Amino acid sequence: MTRLTGEWMNSLVENIDAREKDLLQKTGLDFAGMAAAANGIALTELCSAAQKHTVSVIPITQGLGVIEGFAESVAAIVERAGFSAFVTTSTDVTGFYEAYRRGANIVFLADDTRYVGFRLDIRRLIDNNDATAQGYVAALEAAAGSLAGQRVLVLGCGTIGQEAGIRLIAKGATPVYYDSDAKRCVPGKLPGGMIEEDASCVGRYALIFDATNTGGWLHEGMLREDAWVTSPGVPLSLDDAAMARHGARVIHDELEI
Repeated sequence: MTRLTGEWMNSLVENIDAREKDLLQKTGLDFAGMAAAANGIALTELCSAAQKHTVSVIPITQGLGVIEGFAESVAAIVERAGFSAFVTTSTDVTGFYEAYRRGANIVFLADDTRYVGFRLDIRRLIDNNDATAQGYVAALEAAAGSLAGQRVLVLGCGTIGQEAGIRLIAKGATPVYYDSDAKRCVPGKLPGGMIEEDASCVGRYALIFDATNTGGWLHEGMLREDAWVTSPGVPLSLDDAAMARHGARVIHDELEI
């Protein structure tokens, strides 16, 4: 997981209304609607589940330690999706114990390497890499319409890029990959296997899934005017000028999706 900052997290909680409104304007989905779409279920099914489950977020001190505001941000997002959520007062194993004792049957926790959610009653786990790919493909589909028959440029051939490729194929789309490190673009190991060899390819695609985290390398003029970009990578690949021009068609956040 990309190491987030306390500044980003505090901004998320303070501006959660505006963030949800921005997502709604671009995709037609609020946080609850996005959760339902990403999981392929009806909104009514999600709302019903939200009434049955309690979510706990556990601060973890391992590695570089607790990120200020992270647990509170996760809880705020979960609550906006309709669930009851709380942050444990204790951390680590004692925090897990507290979550269990307080009746949570879903727990979220993250260290510097991995961010996961557990549903305790049925022993189900979801990893952030899988969930991020799933969520951002759903966001791209919601913004652009059906992905069936479409070519989607996947920037970055790491874990999230490959997971996105799997989900794009499931939607009937054709993923095409570009990575600045050509060694990562191995046709036989990438879902779908089509590869672009130069960054100039970006301007040829109307649908882009950006799984890079270099920051500021997509400049004004590199993108098509009608392009939709979903970008889970932190920091954002678009520089300030590109974001000023294309921001209305860019779906990006540090945590929510």
